[in-house]
Amino acid sequence: MPSVYAIVLVACAVIVVLAAPKHDKRPSHGRSLAEMSRPLAHVRVWRFGFYYVVVFGAYVGLSLWLPKYYVDVYGFSLREAGFLTALFIFPASLLRPLGGWLSDTYGARRITAISFAIIALASFALCAPMGVWPFAILILVVGIGMGIGKASVYTYIPQYYPKDVGAVGGLVGAIGGLGGFALPLLFAWAKSVTDRPESTFYVMLGLALLSIAFLSIAVAHIHADAHHGEM
Repeated sequence: MPSVYAIVLVACAVIVVLAAPKHDKRPSHGRSLAEMSRPLAHVRVWRFGFYYVVVFGAYVGLSLWLPKYYVDVYGFSLREAGFLTALFIFPASLLRPLGGWLSDTYGARRITAISFAIIALASFALCAPMGVWPFAILILVVGIGMGIGKASVYTYIPQYYPKDVGAVGGLVGAIGGLGGFALPLLFAWAKSVTDRPESTFYVMLGLALLSIAFLSIAVAHIHADAHHGEM
């Protein structure tokens, strides 16, 4: 696999050189590091980072956690568990372009809210013991919500920070990546405390509900500011 991946990387590098647009926009040219880093002091940026933990960090965490879950809970071999985990990984990865199109068409805020709602509802159902096929279908639904949400969260960044996409996008991505490292540890802790494998989805439900709360508070502030501006 590393050899195949190396070949694909080289092929992509050649395609970029030959096919990418020649004009390279450099919005940060002539700006100091302090100026480019200034948006990182905004609470909004860190809120976007938390959103990305839910749609990307949790995707990474579940991708690592699900094979063991299928083995321990349903008795599958590791090979079979890997195939079942792919049912979650594919939509969570491949639906990102759809999420971008939906965000551009209907607005990032609306699509992000729908994404969180999908993850929350599916996670709530997954908090109960169930057979493997209902479980696999609900995990597929979670993957769909994450695939769409990964794009919608990033759609926010050029809307609010058109000149600082690199700095803000880098921080949001880093926070999401840290979530992917931390969540399997949190899943393991929850299982040790409750002695229930479904506790993984207690954590997921809590994250999704917290994101919905943050988004609702942000929307309420936006509406309040707009109302005051009209007075």
